[in-house]
Amino acid sequence: MKKGQQLDGFHQLKSDGSTASFCWVYSGCWTEKGNQMANRDNADPSGLGCTPGWAFAWPQNRRVLYNRASVDPSGKPWDENRQLIKWDGTQWGGFDVPDFSNAPPGSGVGPFIMQPEGVGRLFAVDKMADGPFPEFYEPFESPVEHNLLHPAVSRNPVARLYSYDADHLGNAKDFPYVATTYSITELFRHWTKHSLINAIAQPDQFIEIGEQLASQKGIKQGDEVKVSAKRGFIKAKAVVTKRIRPLTINGKVVETIGIPCHWGFEGATQKGFLANTLTPSVGDANAFTPEYKAFLVNVEKA
Repeated sequence: MKKGQQLDGFHQLKSDGSTASFCWVYSGCWTEKGNQMANRDNADPSGLGCTPGWAFAWPQNRRVLYNRASVDPSGKPWDENRQLIKWDGTQWGGFDVPDFSNAPPGSGVGPFIMQPEGVGRLFAVDKMADGPFPEFYEPFESPVEHNLLHPAVSRNPVARLYSYDADHLGNAKDFPYVATTYSITELFRHWTKHSLINAIAQPDQFIEIGEQLASQKGIKQGDEVKVSAKRGFIKAKAVVTKRIRPLTINGKVVETIGIPCHWGFEGATQKGFLANTLTPSVGDANAFTPEYKAFLVNVEKA
């Protein structure tokens, strides 16, 4: 390639300083042919939802990761009616970009090229603080007193938890309902509340409550409700829905509260409360991702 040329993909990056890339996974988004993300051919010749002519999928416009696993060791598709790639005797071809080197069948190159043995793993040799195998633990705030798999160790013993945060964990006696945060179609995280179009589509903060719990609490559609945790409270409009139903956990009926996470004290939307006022600061043992998807709250008509 000549100086100044756009790369076709990350496979052309070199470690000698002769190439440059802001982020390697996006190499190939903009090539000598122009903006590949603007491609708008939605043809699907495979019939499997594989549309390589539509926009750009990182890396290398590949649509199905590890697609080498869709063919047998000889390169023949396991299912001829649902084939993505195949070996024609001299080279790899098909509807998708092969997710491995150009090595022919029989060369010992496996489908999972990010692992030295070339196969998928259900374990991590030395990368997990609570490994090598995945284990189930109850959230630190749980309506269930004991882990059903091993009652003596209910919570993850190597999770990241500072003493201040440990002092602000609630219990099911004071906060009997499970809450979870999530995103909605009209808004994305805390960014699009600054966009007028998104704000018009979904202006008001709301809390999603199942019909059974709403009936018990005397809460009707559109009522303002107060949701409290050990760490604070928020207020929002109630959306009473059939979508959230009570769960029976270890013989106990448990209700769930749904809390979209998009609003705050700034933006084009109506002013609202920060959903993460309620969430606990418990970090996953490996990635330190916080437990925002399962925690305990109380709910009442405001």
